[in-house]
Amino acid sequence: MRNGISVYAGLGYSVEENISLIEKAAALGMKKIFTSAHIPESFDGGEKFFEEFTEIISTAVKNNFEVILDVDSEHISEFDFEGLTIRLDDGFNVQQISELSRKKKIQLNASTITNNFLISLKNNDADFKNISALHNFYPHIHTGLDTYFFENQNKILHDFGISVGAFVPSQKGRRRPPLFEGLPTLEDCRNFSTDLSARFLAALGTDFIIIGDGLPTDEEVAAVSIITDDEIIMTTELLTDDETTIGLLNNSFTRRPDISKSVIRAVEGRKFLKESGGTIQPDNSPVERNFGDITVDNSNFGRYEGEIQIVENILPPDSRVNRAAKISDQESFLKGYIKPGQKFSFRFADVGGLSK
Repeated sequence: MRNGISVYAGLGYSVEENISLIEKAAALGMKKIFTSAHIPESFDGGEKFFEEFTEIISTAVKNNFEVILDVDSEHISEFDFEGLTIRLDDGFNVQQISELSRKKKIQLNASTITNNFLISLKNNDADFKNISALHNFYPHIHTGLDTYFFENQNKILHDFGISVGAFVPSQKGRRRPPLFEGLPTLEDCRNFSTDLSARFLAALGTDFIIIGDGLPTDEEVAAVSIITDDEIIMTTELLTDDETTIGLLNNSFTRRPDISKSVIRAVEGRKFLKESGGTIQPDNSPVERNFGDITVDNSNFGRYEGEIQIVENILPPDSRVNRAAKISDQESFLKGYIKPGQKFSFRFADVGGLSK
């Protein structure tokens, strides 16, 4: 997953701030920069805009970023696009897009694309190796995409072999004017932290993630930079101090392909325990298990010792099962996106860092 930032000319971010952001993102391994060729109405004169814009592009290229430039058909002739990925905004037809795709890397608007449009591109010999897609961001509160619609759009594009990106907002940095309401793709993410928004998009199978606002904090940039695949990472409260249990949970897991009624079962728990040579003693048991609890079968369960489950229902006390941790209430919804065969892991706030 090659994630990125947004950098804008003409919106009150100084050249020094933009350059500093680009360099910090590069140091964290980020690979994409989104910027816009639309001159803000509030900006005093196009000449200064182009000076800032040129500085952004040159600094980004120097730091080996893929630069995604948002442009509409009216202004496309005003820019030199050599080496850039062009995100095609309004006004482009099938023939124009197909022709452009045979010459350079282009990006479609993932939020408005249709299956029939992609079929038309294919029929017009578009070069799909040069085509990716990026969703809109939505400055106006309550207008961000519905999550179900977002997933459906991504499926349409993935069926044609097109990678799809989306935006997350900054909460603690300097938000993009003029509304300062954040720039999420999903309305559900408008009030999420940047970190949680990025983990949610990853859970939905998004191929790359970009911070939409122009001056996020260092912490927010770092949080997005470490999202590397579609593994679902959930913030979790530990309910045990047993080192063997904590060590066991400090791994990445895979959901079994067969779906159980009341729990999400990890494939690898017993295997990891056996490899560690440890034993799970009865601990914090027997107690009732509730939604979002993470349990580990203890030595009383025989060959199931080390089995890891996420509880999806209210289950009765069982002396063979330890209640080891609990997914935070705010992030409990993420477990609903753990599909069969999907990777998932836990982040423990009280011991610091990610679980892996």
